[in-house]
Amino acid sequence: MEEIIKSLPDSELKVMKIIWNNNRKMSTGEIDAELKNETDWKLSTLQVILSRLTEKGFLKNEKIGRINYYSSIVDFSRYSRNETKNFIRKMYDNSSKKLIASLIESDELTDEDIDEIKNILNRSK
Repeated sequence: MEEIIKSLPDSELKVMKIIWNNNRKMSTGEIDAELKNETDWKLSTLQVILSRLTEKGFLKNEKIGRINYYSSIVDFSRYSRNETKNFIRKMYDNSSKKLIASLIESDELTDEDIDEIKNILNRSK
């Protein structure tokens, strides 16, 4: 059974996505530079978020000289699988069928999406 991972608030998830997308250890300054287009956070706000993520076991902190570098301990695929399971459990009574039916009924899926889902299902048999 896969370990349950707690959901992250949006601010922490925003930081994790930057680290996941870069797929390397990043300095506080590098993370801050990427966030500048999306947020108006002060550096101290980012430092608090990085500290929380480290305490929660999502990040590892390594100090090289005077610079703190952060790398992911929890990878994106593991986190996203957990979030998807929680979403299906909460919103669709643990039924993937209900989720897919909801997507179809809301016209969210294109014909291409449906074909891709069929291919995925056929491969998993």
